[in-house]
This record gives sequence, structure tokens and C-alpha cells, in this order.
Amino acid sequence: MISPASSAEKQPSAPTPHSPPGTLPFGGAHPSAGAESWYLTGHLRDEDGAEHTWAVGLLRHRDAGDPDAGPGHRLYVLHHGPGGMSYGTWITPAALRALRRTIDSDELLDPRVRRTLSEALEQGPLLPDRLLREPVTEAPDGLDLHVGDVASLRREDDGSFRLVFRQGARFELLLTPVKPAAAEGDGGGFASLFLPRLDVRGTLCSSEGATQRVVGQAWFQHGRQTGDESGPQTPVLAGHTWTWAGLQLDNGWEISATAHLPESPDAGSAVPARATAVAPDGTVSHHEMSWEPLRHWTSLATLNTYPTAARLSVPDLDLQLDVTAPQDRHEVRTFIVGRAFRESPATARGTMNGLPAEGTAVLRTIPNNTIDDIEGYMRRGHGIARAEAAAVYPDTAADIAGVDLLAGTHDGTRLDSTAHARLHQALAAPVLHLLNMPGRSWRAYVAGSVLCLLDTDPEPYRPLTAATEILHTSALVIDDVQDGSTTRRGLPCVHEVFGTAAAITAGTLGYYTFDPLLQRVPQADAATMLRVYQLYLRAMRAAHAGQALDLAGHHATFDEAVESGDPTALLEQIRTTHRLKTGMLVRSTAEVAAILGGADEAQLAAICDYFENVGLAYQISDDVADLYGMATPAAYRQGVVVRTPALDLINGTVTYPVAHAIGLLNGHDRRRLQRALQVRSEADVADAAELLMSCGALTVCLGEARDMVDRTWEVLDPLLPHTLHKAMARALGWYAAQRGPENDHVHAHVPA
Repeated sequence: MISPASSAEKQPSAPTPHSPPGTLPFGGAHPSAGAESWYLTGHLRDEDGAEHTWAVGLLRHRDAGDPDAGPGHRLYVLHHGPGGMSYGTWITPAALRALRRTIDSDELLDPRVRRTLSEALEQGPLLPDRLLREPVTEAPDGLDLHVGDVASLRREDDGSFRLVFRQGARFELLLTPVKPAAAEGDGGGFASLFLPRLDVRGTLCSSEGATQRVVGQAWFQHGRQTGDESGPQTPVLAGHTWTWAGLQLDNGWEISATAHLPESPDAGSAVPARATAVAPDGTVSHHEMSWEPLRHWTSLATLNTYPTAARLSVPDLDLQLDVTAPQDRHEVRTFIVGRAFRESPATARGTMNGLPAEGTAVLRTIPNNTIDDIEGYMRRGHGIARAEAAAVYPDTAADIAGVDLLAGTHDGTRLDSTAHARLHQALAAPVLHLLNMPGRSWRAYVAGSVLCLLDTDPEPYRPLTAATEILHTSALVIDDVQDGSTTRRGLPCVHEVFGTAAAITAGTLGYYTFDPLLQRVPQADAATMLRVYQLYLRAMRAAHAGQALDLAGHHATFDEAVESGDPTALLEQIRTTHRLKTGMLVRSTAEVAAILGGADEAQLAAICDYFENVGLAYQISDDVADLYGMATPAAYRQGVVVRTPALDLINGTVTYPVAHAIGLLNGHDRRRLQRALQVRSEADVADAAELLMSCGALTVCLGEARDMVDRTWEVLDPLLPHTLHKAMARALGWYAAQRGPENDHVHAHVPA
């Protein structure tokens, strides 16, 4: 807590920030360094007693791919105040060119994501990043930085710092060091000094023009690259999340704590970390530390997971603190640091040397933002969907409210003492059997994606992910009964465990959970909400119509096509089935999100068409992937598959590749294919699979799927703001049309 009175009474002498002999004063620029950063953050209180937390970060780096080019700069300004959080991010043209070159050469990126990001960045920064065309100027010695009209930082002759920045409000601050600078521990090629505590005085001018005095404390970090390599440095290890906490304790100590956490959160598991401690007298010491995440939050916008509370332990200092930040939001979505990072004020409470210790903190987390596999990336959304689904599918019968909501008995319907346990076993347990095992979860990803495309905060709409995931899961339960399947997602099918009757009842009930989940999102006007309900019911009818056509099959038309060699009618039938069964459900998910997100009519129509075709393309590529056991061709050749290869042929199903093969095979081979689907012997199925793989049918199928998404994207593209989410929606279409990253038959259709 910052006290204006105590801060005003304290008149510290301004110690000269320590710098090693022969070096620049603290904060002075090193133009020859491959990368250099200035980071300032602080807590303020205004005249009304309102609290503010702010941060300014500037990175200057040279482009390793173009050593003759001038340096590039990236800037972010962040403000937490009574009105919430706001931030701005800027990138210079030189930094933008370097960023695109880095993405082009990043072999770890999913190729579809790499291509769509590269093409998007060619058009300019991805919003909310803005292009900073004004020059960034530096003093030849000392510290005097000017970043256009956004921010400036100057070191005064007395060792204080004058900082000016604007983010909504305009801050003009004078920062006076209370302690000398301290060196961080092992920087791994990046030398870092920090001023752990500075007194702050200044003014805050609101966007409306009102000016107030502010006082508080700040933290100032200055780092530069010490190695020979040029280019921006990142503290993030592969597969890890980098988390830093800067703590200013009321007992006069400051702690700079850094931890590299595994990407998969494991609450309760402590990880090794390093702490730099500054004692009240300015003595600096470095210590081993443990960092134990206590709580996490996953962003629906980026699917990044961040620790929001942790237990920090430094045995050498007999220090144990709980660092607690707000549970959600506070994410900065920007390409100047990967795709996003999270920075928020926090509190620190615990003990030191057996005495109570507390203070203020800033918690900053930079995740490993690389999307190496778009399918795995989208699967992260399953955790969000599962958490939201708990409202109607609780883990245990002890959650009476959840069972009541699922069963429709939440209005006070009288039940006997054992009813909740029996209802949970009969209605929730069958669906949970499958819901708890993540699928690809890309359908749930669509809801959040569409909201972000429209620049609508998706967080209040998290229940939509559950509605989509439950609907898909329930449909799988019923499909498996109708298809006579035995396994799903590596588990016995629901009807194999709970019985056919129970599976049908529980699976069907899942369709009706849309209502209680929709009531948990911000409610639009009555006419809009009625429209949403009608869209959902229409999609359900279409899905059942598609399932009916699928069950009826296409054998009569297939036989006619075998005789004539013309697959046109057969392709139309299969296309209709796929569009109703899969395309319409994906369309409805996108349509509901678009309506709630405020899409205009042109955007709505284009979003619906695009995502319907994404669903249809996915089903086509699913028919192709079936031949390889849902694996890539390379994995298939090595005997690595996800399920039985050519399962559709084994079941005698007339698929998209089968239909296209009709137009590519001669009469003799068409009849071989027909026999295989009729007899379904192991030898005949193998023969049919070889025919489909060798005749070019797979190339035609995936080419058609790609054309579907490309054609509808051309209409949607100009209607959307230029954001990362738009680039990811494009990559989603490519994923749906071309599931595997490598396919011998379709190299021409794989984004490079």
C-alpha cells in the first residue's frame, strides 16, 4: 500500500545509481549492443486515493538478417487504474521487418501459422500493435530517449529520472532512486541492472483534461545483450513460461524473482528459480529460490496459461511469501513479445525471519508463444470448455446445484434423498466419460475466435465453448451407438460402458444444455437472444438430417456411378450430408458468436459462409485421413496410426475419396472398388485403399477442400480488422482442409 503522507514526509537524498567503473551511468544507452531494454513499473496513488499501476517497456535491437539496417524498436505502455486496464503497443518499420524475417525462418512454427502470419505482417503490424513512424532518438551518451510523442525518458544531472508517457491518460513523473542499482544473477548473455526502489512524484492528466498529483514508488530495470549475436533476446526457454515478480516489501527489502515454469501448469509443484534480494541498507545478494504456482488462468483469446498466484520461498533469507494477482484478464496481446504476455499488480504476504512481511508487487509472465502444432494449440481450449461445462456436468453428485441444472430440477422440484446421486450416475457420468478426454476441440475454439475477430472481449462468453464441446460430445455418444463403434478417443465407447439405453438418454440430454449455458453469458436484447435460440435449434435439426442421410448411405447412387463413371450425383449427395452433419454445426457456433459479438450483416454472412466451409473441408480431409488411420502418410508408412486405417472402407462407407475415385478409375478398377465396399474382406479393403491412394483421388479431395475455404475467405478477409486472430482464423481454414503437415499426394496444397 502506498501512503501519500509517508511518502511526502520522506525526503531521501538521491544516491547516484551504481555503475561499474568505466561504464555509462545507470540506464545509459549502448548503441552497439545487439539488443537493449528499458523497463519501468510502479504503483501510484492520486489525490482521490485511487491506486494506479503502470509499466513502460522499450526494446531496441539490431536485425541479425540485415546488419546494415538501423535498429528497430518495440514499445509497450500499460496502465491499471480505477477504470480497468489499458495498454498501447508500438513497433517501428525496422522492427516489423525483423519480426517478419524471424517468423519466416522459424522452423518450429506450424507451417500454416507461419505462412499466414508472414502474409499478414507484410501488410503491416497486427492490431492492437501500431506502426511508430516517428523517430526514436537517443542521446549519444547518458540516457535521453524519445519514442515519438508516446514516451520519453531522461536521466537528470542529480541522478533522478524524468519519465513521460501516455496511455489514455498522460503521466509526467520524476523518479528519484532510494537505493543504488543492483545486478541480477546469471543473465544468460543478457546483463541486467535494476534500481529496486525509486520515489515517484508527478502528475496524471486524464483524457478529459483533469490533472491530479500522484505519488508512489517505482522499479527500473535496464538490460543489454553481452554476446556477439545480434537480434532481440527472449528469456523464454523452449517449452517453458518465463515469470518474473518484482516485490517491494514494507520492511525495506526488495526481491527480484525469476522462474522458468513448464508450459503445462502443475499447481502445487515447486520449481527451482533465482532471486536477487536487496536489503534495507542496499546490500545485494543472490539466492536459490522455489516458486510454487498456486493458481492459473487461461486466456480464451490466446489460449495462453498464466500463473496468477504463487508461493515464493527463499530459505537463505527465511522468506516465504504468497504473491497474488487478480485471477483473470491483464493480458497484453501484442506481437512485440511473441503473441501475448501478462502483467498485473499483485500483493505479497508472508513471513521473513519469523515476522510478518507484506508489500506490493508486479507479476509479469511471458509464455512460450510458439504455435508448433495448430491442432495441439486449439486443444488447449478443452480445459476452458471443461471448466465451463462443470456448471451442468459437475464431477460429483455432491454439486447439487449442477445436477439440478442438468436435470432441470433447479426450480425447487422435490426430489428424494438419493435422486441427485442417481441422476449424476445416469445423466452426467456417461457424458463425462468422453468429455473428460480431450478431442481436437477445434469446434470450441471457433466461438472465441469469432468474438476476437470482431474485437469483442471473449472472456464473458466462455460458456459458449462448453455449449459447443458438450454438443459435439453428445453427438459422438449417439453416433457411436448408431455406428456400432467400440472405441472413441482411446476409451471404450459410452454405450460399451454404460449400456445403449443409458448412452442414448444421456447423449440426447446433452443437446439441451445449450439453454442454461447461454444464460450464463451477457444477455443481448430479447429479439437477439430469441434469434440465437432459433439458430441453435435450426442447426440441431440440420445435424440430425445429416445424420439421417449418413445412416441411409449412398450405395444406390454409388452403384450407378460405378456403371456410368460419372461421380457428379454421388459427390453432391455426400457433400450435402457433410454440410448438414458437420458444416451447419460449425456455422451455427460461428453465427451465435458473431451475433453476440455485434457483427454487421455483411460480416455475419461472410463469417457464416467461411466457417460452414471450414466444417465441410474438415469432414472431407477427415475422410482422407481415415485411410491413414488419422495419422500423416509418413507415420502411416512407419506403422504409427491413431485408429484402424481405412475404417470407413472396412465399414463399407462411401466416402468423398471413393466418390472422386469413380471419375479417375477405369471400369475394371471401379468394380474392384465396388466389390471391396460390398465384401469388406481384409484383402479387398487393402486393394481399395491402394486404389484410392494411387489414382489421385486424395489430391482432388484436398484440393477441393482448400478451394472451399480459400473462396469464402476472399469474401471475409476485407471485412475484418487486421489482427492476429484474423491470421489464426485463416490458418484454421488451412488446417481443416489439410489436416497433416505432410502428405505425399498433396504437397501442392500444403502451405509452405
